[in-house]
Amino acid sequence: MKSAEFFLSFVPPSKANKVKLNVRAFTKSGKRYIVPKDVALKINKAIWELELQNQNVKAFFTEPVEVHITFLLPNKRRRDLDNIMKTLGDCLTYAGIIQDDNLIYKQTLEKFHTKEEGVIIKIKKLNRRKEPDIQLIKEYKRKLNGI
Repeated sequence: MKSAEFFLSFVPPSKANKVKLNVRAFTKSGKRYIVPKDVALKINKAIWELELQNQNVKAFFTEPVEVHITFLLPNKRRRDLDNIMKTLGDCLTYAGIIQDDNLIYKQTLEKFHTKEEGVIIKIKKLNRRKEPDIQLIKEYKRKLNGI
């Protein structure tokens, strides 16, 4: 699959909406969290909407991808898009659209204040350009070490 487009009828909550527990943990980071019920329900709804759309598209990306996410926001409430993107990456994985969210090599996020709320998700196979010129970073590091 070269590209696919998906929509959400709402903007999912940020992954930052969780409560830390001071208990022995079972996670990789050694921290344990509880996701509030209303946040968990919205995340599950996003996964359901994506799965429903993917029944027709049958997208499943197993190689590096680039995503373009457009957030349509109904008000000017402050939102941290990179935190919402963490949630969306997990939703895309749980919905069976991408094999793992670490396959997202390039992402573009933008938001618009409109009367209609939602999210437009465009995914396409990563179009690799040539590798970046690492000489520039080597030169910078040499200068930095000389300070």
